[in-house]
Amino acid sequence: MNNVSSIKPYLIHAVHEWCINNEYCPYISVLEDGCSGIPTELFKNKEIILNISSQSVNDLQIDNTIIQFVTRFNGVPKKIRIMIEAVSAVFARESGQGLTFIPEINMERIKESCVDDSILQKDQALSIENKQQNKAFLKIVK
Repeated sequence: MNNVSSIKPYLIHAVHEWCINNEYCPYISVLEDGCSGIPTELFKNKEIILNISSQSVNDLQIDNTIIQFVTRFNGVPKKIRIMIEAVSAVFARESGQGLTFIPEINMERIKESCVDDSILQKDQALSIENKQQNKAFLKIVK
């Protein structure tokens, strides 16, 4: 039974899907350790609550080890990576219904993940550069 994967990512995905199906806004609460791409000044008591609805994030992926997406902080697009172990809750904003978890932060996994952060920062710079070249604009139509 040592090769059995964690049930946690499946539960996170299920609650997220339940929120979407019921037209609720899915939120996750995560610990600072195990996150990358989120400005550190936004954490309160080493924790942050994030809106992961399709209106707030792009390219949301929830797999067995990580949650990743692109979102904006102060208008600046950021690629966010959250280790599954850092998630302490997933819930609907409107009803508060969801699940809480005991975070299982493993410092060795965090160190391994930090190696990928330099690659992520380069990807973010390229993403921002590409978006600036393809600037969106608004046009008033009467």
